[in-house]
Parts: sequence; C-alpha cells; structure tokens
Amino acid sequence: MRMISVHEALTQILETVSPLAGERISLFEATGRVLAEEVQSVRKVPPFTNSAMDGYAVRHDDIQSAQADQPVALSVLEVIQAGAVPTKTVEAKTASKIMTGAVLPPGADTVIKVEDTQEQPGQVFIHKAGPKGNNVRASGEDIQPGQTILKSGRVLRPADIGLLASVGRSFVLVHQHPRVAILSTGDELAEVDMPLQPGQIVNSNAYTLAAAVREAGGQPVPLAIARDSLEETRAALEEAVRHDVVLSTGGVSVGDFDFVKAAMDDIGIERLFWRVAQKPGKPLTFGLLRGRPYFGLPGNPVSALVCFYLYTWAALRRMGGYRRLFFPTVQVTLGEDISKAQGLTEFVRCQLTRNGPGYVAHSTGTQSSGVLSSLSLGESLVIGPPEMALLRKGTTATAIVLDREEFMPAELPF
Repeated sequence: MRMISVHEALTQILETVSPLAGERISLFEATGRVLAEEVQSVRKVPPFTNSAMDGYAVRHDDIQSAQADQPVALSVLEVIQAGAVPTKTVEAKTASKIMTGAVLPPGADTVIKVEDTQEQPGQVFIHKAGPKGNNVRASGEDIQPGQTILKSGRVLRPADIGLLASVGRSFVLVHQHPRVAILSTGDELAEVDMPLQPGQIVNSNAYTLAAAVREAGGQPVPLAIARDSLEETRAALEEAVRHDVVLSTGGVSVGDFDFVKAAMDDIGIERLFWRVAQKPGKPLTFGLLRGRPYFGLPGNPVSALVCFYLYTWAALRRMGGYRRLFFPTVQVTLGEDISKAQGLTEFVRCQLTRNGPGYVAHSTGTQSSGVLSSLSLGESLVIGPPEMALLRKGTTATAIVLDREEFMPAELPF
C-alpha cells in the first residue's frame, strides 16, 4: 500500500465520516453542542406588552406638554408589580405606578421612567414626556409564533439557550458526541499509578488522547492495555468496535511484535491507507472497523498526538455535527533556521511570540517524537513543505495554532 500525502489522508478521512444522529438533551447540558433540528416558536416573546422601566404607565395624550418647569399632574390608580395583573384601566389624567417587566395596564401607551417624575400621596408629577410608546415592550416584538429562531447546525451559545428557554423548550435535539474507544498496546506499558518495572514506561498516551478527545467534543472511553499478542490485541479490538470511533496506539509499525495490523486483518478491518508522507507520525493507519472509523496511531507520544490533531480532531468534529473542523492557522516569521526532513511534510513544534501585529516562531528544541514536553512547550505546529530541507530564518511560514488561549488578549480590550 503506497504512502500518501497529508492532503490525501485528510481528504479520505473526511469523505468517510459524517455527523452522528441526534439525541435530546436538557438545555442545561446543551451549551457548545450542535443543533440537529430547526426550532420554531409556538409562542410570542414577550407574551404580553410590558414595561421596560420602573416608572408610571400613562396615556401620552395626557403628558405630551410636560416640561421640567411645567409638570403635568396625574392621579395614581395602583401599583403594578412584575408578575401581577393590572386591575384598573388608565383613563384621562390618571397613571399607574409600574415595575420593570410588569404588564402594561389597559389604556396606557407609554411609560415615564421614575427619574422623570415626582410622586406625592395619590398623585404623580410628570416632568418630561418623551415619545409615545417610550419604555414599552410590545407583545411579540422579539419572537412571533411560527418564527424560526434557530437553524440546524448551529453551535449553541448561552444566548441561544436563553432563547430556547423563552419559547418553552426545556430539551433540544443535538448531534451526539462520538464515543471514542482508546486502546493502548504493548508489553512495555504500565498504568500511571503503578510502580515501573525494568523496561516499562507509563501509558501516557491514554491520558493524552482522552484529553484530546474531550477537547474535540468526543467522549473518551479508555480501554485496558492490550499486551503484545495477536489474541489479546484481537480481543481488545473486538471490544473497541462497540464504540463510534476506535483509536489505538502502537503496533502499526514494522516490528516483530507489532500485532495491530495482523489483528486488523483477522477481524476484517478495511484498511484505507497505511503510512503518510509526514513527520512525525508517518506510520498512521486509517480504516473502517465494521463501518466505524479506525485510527491506528503511532506509539510515540508526540506522533500519536500530532496525528490526532491533524486527522482525528477533524473527524470527531464532523461526527459531532460541527462545520468548523480545523485548528486556526496564522502566518509567522521564522526566528531561526530550522532543519527538516526533505520529501516529508514536517510539523515543527514551535513557540509563538507576538511581534507587533504578527508572530515570530521559534522551535521548542528537539523534534524527537518521544519528547512530549516539546509539544507541551509550544503553541503551534509550523508546516514545513515536503520539497524543503531547511526553513530559513526571516522567511514566512504557516503555523497551526494549537493553543487558542494565545489569541485571547490579556489586556483590557476597551
């Protein structure tokens, strides 16, 4: 099976996956989820005409001549609190004291805010008229019955949640989060809280990938470590196939004890590609395990996470119904010469520093695929084209921004 380009690999993956079906969830859980239905209102919002201010409900004809030095006197009929129903009609030369959000009484067409009045026992003096209809919120001015308020595919924000609540929707249909089985393979792996025996390393990939899955909008399901045998690896893959997506790490290279490919063949995985012309992460496998996407990630921690960011992230986002699938990119100026592998697209771990309106990129140091700290230290992956062997200082390159905090200003924005 031939080695393919980064572009070919990502295109093939995204052509294979599609949004998952919908599930109905509470509004309290819906922030950030992708709407899987078009929502139409069955009611008016607001449901009744009400006051936008604390003040006095009046007839504009009665107070239009009011001025600071020539106030208009009106008799006060009642006090209307929010949640109460008016009991009296505002007629000529009368007013009702009203609170914000309270029902506007019959006969009134304007609310004069309390700051423009002076109250005395039984009456109120209006010092400023303002326009007719001022400080009145009409029934249905926000939403009308039958109006489409949100369309399918929208990523729900806090304002959307409030909008849904206002039209009486306590539950909403959203695309399911993909459930992602995470399978680590290898005799050398130990659980994080167990003492290391000679030759063992901590299974950090399970924790790294679980965090990345959650960040991408999926539900991680870490499985037990599969030891280096064909039978155990095959059994682990059989368990993993119960989930929407399968991630395995390790066992996809060419070593004598790399059993994942053999186990894939045994249980009928349709392998769509193996090996991508990139660094790190060349021995990436992608296929279908009984119709479910299968990612065979390299075992080295940097390679596994970089492959996740480049490919699995976008697939999980699409499956969750999101339309924006990729990390942001920025143009950067290289702050140093950076050597790279010619013939491969290399993703160089770099730190970004602001330089006026732009960024300068510096390598985080060693680009060894086993040094996870080099990825933790950096905010970006600078893309080194395959035809280049050296990224020269002072030239411009494209960087994939992994740390979105970098784009959030620390200073006051206004």
